[in-house]
Amino acid sequence: MNEDDIPPCHIRIDKEGVWYYQGLPIIHQEIYRYLNQCLKKDSSGRYILQMNGERCYLEVEDAPYVIREVTLKSPPGGTPALFIKLNEGTEEELRAETLWMEQGNVLHCRVKDEDYDARFLRSSYYQLTNFLHHDGEKYYLVVGERKIYLPQLGGVGATPDEEKGGG
Repeated sequence: MNEDDIPPCHIRIDKEGVWYYQGLPIIHQEIYRYLNQCLKKDSSGRYILQMNGERCYLEVEDAPYVIREVTLKSPPGGTPALFIKLNEGTEEELRAETLWMEQGNVLHCRVKDEDYDARFLRSSYYQLTNFLHHDGEKYYLVVGERKIYLPQLGGVGATPDEEKGGG
């Protein structure tokens, strides 16, 4: 099947990370988790669901994942790190170098081995600001004893790849 021939799923993910099928929210947790596991990106950057050899594309209002929570964790004997909890229940370490700001001061980062975009919900954005500082020139996160300088967050609408000239 040609990528242009992929039919629509009639599924949409809104900017808050809520999934809808034919306009109705998908509330059954097992179905929701399964659909998240089937989420892929095709070579053109479109989001698709791939299940049992079948594929269909879905509409994504902003990003397919949203960040619900930001927490500081210190593994025994390890270095403290910021962790993010995603809408589908998984948790991973925040990669500060992937942060970028969209129009309207909406913060995003890359997740899932940097394969997907994620949008910070307002509550998680405020949780992250507890670690955010400014030295007069640049923003940085204080995580334990470390200062992690952030990419230029003023480049509204530019993802980290675009700022590097990638695309």
